[in-house]
Amino acid sequence: QGAIVTAQTRPNAEVSFAPGMTRSRDGGTSYRFHGIVEYSRPIVFAGKRELLVAIAQRNVDLRRLGIDGLKFQLAASVRKAFYELLAAQRIVGLREQQLESARTFQQAATRRAESGYASDFEAVRSLGDVINSQKLLRAAQGQITSARTELNVLMGRDPAGPLQADGNLDNNAPAFTVPALVGVALEKNPSLRVQAMQAEIAGLNVRRARFARKPEWSVGPSLEFTSAEQILGFGATVSLPNKNTGRGELLTATAEERRVAAETERLRREISGAVAKAAVSLGVARDQVTLYSPAYLDQLKAVVEQAERSYAQNATSLLIYLDARRTYFDTLASYYESIADLASSRAELESAVGTSLDGIAPKSTP
Repeated sequence: QGAIVTAQTRPNAEVSFAPGMTRSRDGGTSYRFHGIVEYSRPIVFAGKRELLVAIAQRNVDLRRLGIDGLKFQLAASVRKAFYELLAAQRIVGLREQQLESARTFQQAATRRAESGYASDFEAVRSLGDVINSQKLLRAAQGQITSARTELNVLMGRDPAGPLQADGNLDNNAPAFTVPALVGVALEKNPSLRVQAMQAEIAGLNVRRARFARKPEWSVGPSLEFTSAEQILGFGATVSLPNKNTGRGELLTATAEERRVAAETERLRREISGAVAKAAVSLGVARDQVTLYSPAYLDQLKAVVEQAERSYAQNATSLLIYLDARRTYFDTLASYYESIADLASSRAELESAVGTSLDGIAPKSTP
């Protein structure tokens, strides 16, 4: 914004004053005061000041676009870290249930072995199950610490500060075709908007370089006076032409304009590829989540509860009971991880597109 004020400011006029003495020998030597006062104002070619203001304004708009893009990328990163923390919290809760179940099983197995209803292997095996559950719980707690630290840093908080995520893991994103997403990205992606602004500035700099090749003018009145006479004049100053004046600046500006154009085309291709790749990843993540239907999860829970009752009544074997428990907890952990992957894939796609998927109007799709 300071550059805009500078560009709008007119060049300062100049005033010069040259006092002196005139020596005359007519009828004897005499001295008279002689002074010259000149006023000069530079002439700016029509359109040059407007061009400089336009360049300064585009630079301000460029900085604003950069800030908006940074805000969006930060929001996408926060959303991704939030869902990762939320999923990690669910997994920790699941692993705590698994550990509690393993300890209950260990107590039952120990009593059965002491009563002679089971072998010592069953007691040892139950202890191994407790150790494995503790290991899985510690790993899940480590994921929470990592996700919490990342989210704290993104929000400008103490990295080790307490933080609890509260929300719904249902983060199913609206579906769009890849061509529709690419079209939205080419229109709204902040990086492309910044690049387009840079291309416009490069074109304006070429025009400014052409103005630099024109001669500079300054005009103004002058007053020459002595004690006997005063002479009023009007003068103009112009720089002499030179074939190399401004030529280097024009060549540099033209080369920069071509470089920005090539960079824009490269960026368009990269963004199109990134959007297509992220859209495919989101589709795969969405399909993986749909594999875990509510009916299947309810059935799995009923199976493990039945296995627990059967084992307590000596109606099923140890291996079947352990396999049912392991399948139940591992499946739920995979389900939560799939939801976290879905949220992460959505964040990656929104980052590539440059806008939230919820903000894409239905008319943007074919």
